[in-house]
Amino acid sequence: EHAAVRRARAHLRERWDQRVTLAELASVARLSRFELVRRFREQNGVTPHAYQTNLRVEHARRLLTAGAAPAAVAADCGFADQPHLSRVFKRAVGVSPARYARA
Repeated sequence: EHAAVRRARAHLRERWDQRVTLAELASVARLSRFELVRRFREQNGVTPHAYQTNLRVEHARRLLTAGAAPAAVAADCGFADQPHLSRVFKRAVGVSPARYARA
């Protein structure tokens, strides 16, 4: 595993709920943006953006399971708003956040 990718992944895990630009991530990894995306995808199977989105969805799942309201989950997990959470969550999980919370 490439150390630059480890640094990038750690940065995303630390800032999963914040906006992280590709330029910022490339700087942390000490690679060009192109090289970072290429190596990151090789080693993780997804782009850095998709990796961060997956982290956000996992946190959203935990909060919804604990009974948090979707609007609060959206804010806590770094989504722009509740509709953004709903679109991303449904694409990743297959059901809406509200339906997931009821299950």
